[in-house]
Amino acid sequence: MAFNLLENVKKYVHEGNDSILAEKYREIYDVGQVAVLNGLIDYFSSNIETHFELSQLEQLYSLCANFHELPSASKNKIVDLVSSIILSESSLLEELISQNRTDFSVPQENLEAFGIAFTLIVNALSKNNQLNIVGNLSSAKDRKKDVGNNGKGWAGSAHVCSCLDAIYSLLQKRLSRAWITNSEKEMFLSMFLRPTYLFMESEVNMKLVPLRTRIFKVIALAVKSHDHGSAAQTTIIQQLQYFEHLPEHLAELLHITTDQYAEEDLIQSVLCELCSLQFNNNDTKGPKHISAFLIRLSALNPRPCLKQLTQLVKFLGTESYTLRCAVMEVVGNILLDLLKVEGSEAELVSANINSLLDLLKERMLDINPYCRSKILQTYLRVFELPIKYPQRRQEVAEISCICLQDRSSNVRRNSIKLISKLLATHPFSAMYNGLLKREQWEQGLEAINKQLDVLKPDTSILNSEQEVDESLLEDATIIQEEGTANSPKTSNAASASATRIEEADLAKDDLLKLQLTKQFYLDALKFITTVEKSSTLIGQLMGAKNKSEVIDVMDFFVFAESFGISNASAYIKKMIHLIWVKGTSEEGNSIQNHLIECYSVLFFNPPPQVSSNDAANYTARNLITLTYNSSLAELTSLEQMLCILMQRNFFVKLVINKLWQVYGYLRKEISRTQRRGAIIVLSMLALGNSEVVLQGLDLLVQVGLSEPGFKDLILARYTCTAIKRIGGKKNNKRASLPNSHLICQKLAQLLCRPIDTDDWYALAEQAVDAIYAVSQHPDELSTEIINKFTGMVFSRFSNPKSNDMDEDKDEVEEIPAFSPTRQLAHLLFLVGHIGIKQLVYIESFEAEFKLRKAELDKGPSDDDQMNVDKSEPSEFDMIAGTSEDDFTDAMTYIRERELLYGENSLLARFSPLVVELCSKNTTYSNKHVLAAASLTLTKFMCISQSFCAKHLPLLITILEKSDNSLVRNNLVIGLADLTMCFNQYIDQNSEYLYRRLSDDEPSVKKTCFMTLAFLILAGQIKIKGQLGIMARCLEDKDPRVSSLAHMFFSELSAKDNAVYNNFIDIFSVLSKSAEELDADDSMFKRIIKFLMSFIEKEKFTRQLAERLASRLNKCSSKRQWDQVVYALSLLPHKLENIQKQIADGYRY
Repeated sequence: MAFNLLENVKKYVHEGNDSILAEKYREIYDVGQVAVLNGLIDYFSSNIETHFELSQLEQLYSLCANFHELPSASKNKIVDLVSSIILSESSLLEELISQNRTDFSVPQENLEAFGIAFTLIVNALSKNNQLNIVGNLSSAKDRKKDVGNNGKGWAGSAHVCSCLDAIYSLLQKRLSRAWITNSEKEMFLSMFLRPTYLFMESEVNMKLVPLRTRIFKVIALAVKSHDHGSAAQTTIIQQLQYFEHLPEHLAELLHITTDQYAEEDLIQSVLCELCSLQFNNNDTKGPKHISAFLIRLSALNPRPCLKQLTQLVKFLGTESYTLRCAVMEVVGNILLDLLKVEGSEAELVSANINSLLDLLKERMLDINPYCRSKILQTYLRVFELPIKYPQRRQEVAEISCICLQDRSSNVRRNSIKLISKLLATHPFSAMYNGLLKREQWEQGLEAINKQLDVLKPDTSILNSEQEVDESLLEDATIIQEEGTANSPKTSNAASASATRIEEADLAKDDLLKLQLTKQFYLDALKFITTVEKSSTLIGQLMGAKNKSEVIDVMDFFVFAESFGISNASAYIKKMIHLIWVKGTSEEGNSIQNHLIECYSVLFFNPPPQVSSNDAANYTARNLITLTYNSSLAELTSLEQMLCILMQRNFFVKLVINKLWQVYGYLRKEISRTQRRGAIIVLSMLALGNSEVVLQGLDLLVQVGLSEPGFKDLILARYTCTAIKRIGGKKNNKRASLPNSHLICQKLAQLLCRPIDTDDWYALAEQAVDAIYAVSQHPDELSTEIINKFTGMVFSRFSNPKSNDMDEDKDEVEEIPAFSPTRQLAHLLFLVGHIGIKQLVYIESFEAEFKLRKAELDKGPSDDDQMNVDKSEPSEFDMIAGTSEDDFTDAMTYIRERELLYGENSLLARFSPLVVELCSKNTTYSNKHVLAAASLTLTKFMCISQSFCAKHLPLLITILEKSDNSLVRNNLVIGLADLTMCFNQYIDQNSEYLYRRLSDDEPSVKKTCFMTLAFLILAGQIKIKGQLGIMARCLEDKDPRVSSLAHMFFSELSAKDNAVYNNFIDIFSVLSKSAEELDADDSMFKRIIKFLMSFIEKEKFTRQLAERLASRLNKCSSKRQWDQVVYALSLLPHKLENIQKQIADGYRY
């Protein structure tokens, strides 16, 4: 009886008809599987050229249907049997076809029978989640995905590969001769191809390259030789949507089909069908899978994707941003392919390139930041190639510049990378070694313009030629025709004419070259302008919340500096403030470390292959250069960096020796900035290791505290700073030099020198600090200094000719050298600073007593016990029996009753003078004296609580009424110090501080904002509704104040939802003062929008929306109503009742 494929498929393969095979399997199980299987192998192997008996096939089918239950050895035997029979029967079929036989029933029916067997095997594995044929899984990830198989896979990959090889051999035969009708042939092929597709459903299988390659080749050959394209297309579309691991593999399948088997129709039909798919808004997997497929396919086969691009761009209108991103990446892959085209074909694809670049530019307006980022990444890949479209390069640079202001951090980061790439591949490297210094290019353009002016034709001659009478031209022609050809005059004239023509042609060539060169320079300058503008915007991102973005900013400026971008060096200098960025995670430390790495590359690491001496000179020179034209904030940040580097032993000793050599070089005059820079750097390094200063003490005395220091007070000041560091930073230990030591005496002499410049104040501050840092008895030395200085000052006042305390304000500006009033101001400043240092000195004793007391309570260690007899008794040992509370009370008494009120206190002699000068500030009009007196008053108030309470009204009065901005600045800072000391008094009067935010002097306003920001963030003063006043500073005319305000609110937003909690109060203040800000509420809107960006939690946005909506009915004007509506529009949470209330409009 003939084998009917359709009937047998229905009988054995279709679900619900497996009762026959189940019965057969039970019979085999009773007899013994191994014996039956061996018998089947013998039977089928020996009857290849005959029709297989149905009873034998049913036994085989029953084993195949229960393949998942068989032991591995049996599985291997069955698969090998199927492989060998397919190979044998296909060879027999091909032999019969070669012999032009017409009867192919034996191999035909046998192949169909074993096609069913192969189908039953794979179906059994699929139904029981055992499609994984790799065996033992190597990774935990793969074992997790193989849950259904309990991690026990059948290691049959080699056997399945041999089976697929047999199927591939079968597909190479002329099957159309045996299966004449398409339906018969399709059913036969499906017995082998459908199981092949099933193997692809296992992610673990697809990771096995030999297996994956054979699967792809079988399908590709079926498409090419047996019209399997339509069925393959349907299967690919289905698998693409359902299996997450298959998109990239299916793209590879289409690539093999097209590249190795020259079948492009399948890829075109698949793309067409994909473009017609519609996705539900809730469907995320489908778009994700198709996106991955399109990206991989376009990378492997960009040209077919180009043909279907008009269909693919339809995805740009979908809601799925994943698909839109994928289309942009597809465009990028196509561009990369077209840009590699050379020769005559390059001109043909030029139009396609331009249209694709236009599409990328157009899609930069996509509302989703991921799409915009993807476009920038596409540009980044495109411009890695030597693209020959200069106008496009400039266009993309301008787009990147705009994207630097994007709200998305990801977009900004990609913009930075793109600008860096454009800079690295700029087409202007033929000039100036590739540097883009604006000055050089502008000078070159100016030189070219001058050359062009010389070569431009004389317009007067040209005009005269146009006005020549035509009759003259005719006569000349006649004469030329009638003249003798051999005339010497004629030949000479012709020769001269030819020369002139040749010169004119040369001039035209030169003119054309110069015009092209000029355009080259103009393009370069345009690009430089764009990069400089971008640098400015990138510089504003140094304070970004995203730490990775900050690192990208640093890398950009290091890179830009190597190309000579004019404003890069300024931002590199600003970068140093990032040394203070710290974090609990590795992110904070990564910024600090990356900054150090950037500075090391730029300044500290010498060029390779230089001697150690040259390397030290290089590093020392750059260290000194870093101090030039640096602000106090920049020097403070540099100090922190060098301290960290010194603690890491970054600088070799030779570098430090070079710095000392520069500082102590006296044989001939060197620049002041160079010597200052050396001691500044040395003092910074000493903060990390005090040994740096100790090795140069003699030089400090000979240079900074001697004649060179007397001539240069700034040098003397930094010398005092270095001396301060003798004790080092660790544990805040003080050096103990006797007052008779040369350094102490030199410091005292320096303070007592009559100096009539404002540099004295900074010098005196550092000198007093140095005395209290290194002297064993600084209070005694300070007493001597004050007594000596007082004698100097009041001896001058005893001379009536020198008494100019009551001089008019106009005469103050003409103070003679060493005027008594200036010296009095110096004395008051000195007394005030010594007072505050004495307070710190007493507190240091209190802290040291507590530390020693705690160590004593723990009990002495063995080493301490051994050294008891060797050590001399200290002052602390004499009070060992004193309790901690008694000592604290004694220190408090000294602060409160002795320093400013004691009978023998030197400071007590000056406090009445200071109060007198401050209370009669209109009588004593000298600005220097008043500034020093007011500052000293605040320092005295920091010492004693009772003194503070008594004179606080006087201080506030001066702050309110003084017309001297310096006095107001000092008092604002003083109030901050008082807040730290006696918070209870200042917190009640904080409104006087807030008033200074409206000060007419920008410096006072800036100081006040910095002070308030510090006190609020430190929790020293409570927020009482004044944040609205600080919020107005976000739009201050002074960019420094505006920048501080942005930083303040960014920091405040991280503290217990402070912006949300105070938003309504801020809104009220801004709404009332909106007319003072601007007429059209633009500043008001910018402030509100900025503050709203910190309110992100859904709970807070909903509550804030309700609180703002409650104000709508209370608005007294349309303007106030519009302001509330604008604030509501910025909130993502939209409540229906609020929307209705807004839709009803303002009710008058």
